[in-house]
Formats: sequence, structure tokens, C-alpha cells
Amino acid sequence: MFVNGELGTYHVRVKGDGKVTVLLECGMMHTLHQWKYLQEELSKYAKVITYDRLGYGKSGIWTTERSTEQQAFECYDMLLALNIKSPLIAVGHSLGAYIVFQLSRLFPNAIQSMILLDPTHPTLEEHEQKFYDKLLYQFAIMMKNANQFNLTKVIPNKLINKILKTAPDNQLEMISAVKSYKHWKTVVSEWKNLNYSNLRIKDALKINMNIPLLVLTASNQSGLQLNLKKKKELLHKVEKYHIEYCETTNQGNRQTLEGHTHSTIYGNNEENAKSIGQIIKKQIELLN
Repeated sequence: MFVNGELGTYHVRVKGDGKVTVLLECGMMHTLHQWKYLQEELSKYAKVITYDRLGYGKSGIWTTERSTEQQAFECYDMLLALNIKSPLIAVGHSLGAYIVFQLSRLFPNAIQSMILLDPTHPTLEEHEQKFYDKLLYQFAIMMKNANQFNLTKVIPNKLINKILKTAPDNQLEMISAVKSYKHWKTVVSEWKNLNYSNLRIKDALKINMNIPLLVLTASNQSGLQLNLKKKKELLHKVEKYHIEYCETTNQGNRQTLEGHTHSTIYGNNEENAKSIGQIIKKQIELLN
């Protein structure tokens, strides 16, 4: 369905019912289809909201640059339009963790519990991820330019599916995203504003709040072919960064999920969604 807020029009999917509402906030470049399996799993226990941020999927266009602070304002705008009355758990993956973390600081009464799935962190972005981020930013610019001149129209859909290894029920959405100027314009803006977003999160980390906060860290922190020693060193650093989120509340907890990567920790298939869903279910039960 479509929801009209003060800041834009949002494509929203609501599934399930219950005394608790769960908001799932996408990572960079993703649409609400990222949450297909986890939303289905969690809808057994709660009302679950997924949505496309402005500029993504079927949501409307944006007029203000894509800092995560601005996107937190828009997330709140969407929640107001939905008129949510029940206790709200906000779950954010990757860059989406920035958005829900800012949401909790900008609107302290908006959410009652927070879960961050392998969250982005300012220090991680400024050091360990810096080179990788530059490559992705340049790739996003290339895709934006290619779509501006309709160059992606000639790419066979079968080739896109093969490269992305997309599940059959998400193929149309992924093809649409790859061949969308609006999509890549949004991605480029998010990358352009990442330094600003990092600074704002540094400020937000100084504000303490007394709400439950759970951080889940993926044990496999690199898609690169690092040796075992370097992988352990990187994981140790990421765990240290993630603990900083937990230290902003006296109800903060963190755990490392063995066998998970940054791309599986949000429940990218039925099996992973079930295991992640059981962890989130415990947080739902605390608010019931």
C-alpha cells in the first residue's frame, strides 16, 4: 500500500498482528523486498512494517539529500502517517541501523526497543571500510550515469539474475532496481552524505537512553579473501565498535552470530530468517 506523509509518499507493506509492532529498516541499496523472509517469520508474533525509503522501489522521489539523519525524519513521517499505537521495536540492518539509531535520538518516545543487525559504525567506515566504500561509491556513480543514458536497458535480464544470484520471487524487483536511474541517484546521494552521517552518529553515540538495545554482529566480517588471522583481527575490531552502541544504554546487549555474513544476518532465506526471527521474538516477548 501507499502512505502519504508530510515529507513524501511511501510504499509500505504491513503484515501480521499483535500487541507489538516491528519496523524493519533496510540497508543501503535495498528495497522492502530485502525483508521478505524475515517479515514473514516475524508476522507470526507481531505486526511487521517494511517500506521503501524515498527514492527506492515504489516510494516517491526525495527533494533533500540522503543523509541518515534526514531519512530518520522521513521514517518518523511514515510512522506518523500509519498512526502506530502499539510498542515499537525498530530493527535496522547496515546503514539502516544509522537511521533507527538516529530515530531513537531525534524522537525519544517513538520506539521502545532497538535491534541493530551488523550495523555500520563511524570508525569502521573511516578506517577498515574506507577503501571498499570508495569502490562502491564509484560503482554507484557509474550505474547512475549508465541509467541516465539508458545504457542498462541492453543488459539481458538473465545476466543480471546470474550475477546477483537473485531468488526467483525477487528477480523483477532487482532487475527494476539495476535499471532504475531513481534508484542509483538515491544510492549515490547516500554515499555522498556518508561522512556527514558518520559525524551525526558520533554525536548520537554521546546521548544515553534507557531502552533495550540488542546488537547482532556477523562472525564473517569480510567478503575479501583474508587469512584466518586477519579475519579474527577484523572481527575483534568490529565487535569493539558494536559495543559502543550498547554502552549508550544500561539495557544494551551484543552477540556475535557464528556463520553469518553481512548479507545473511537480515534473514536472506527461510532458514536464516527463522534463526534471526527467534532472537527478535525474545525482544517482542519482553514488550508484550
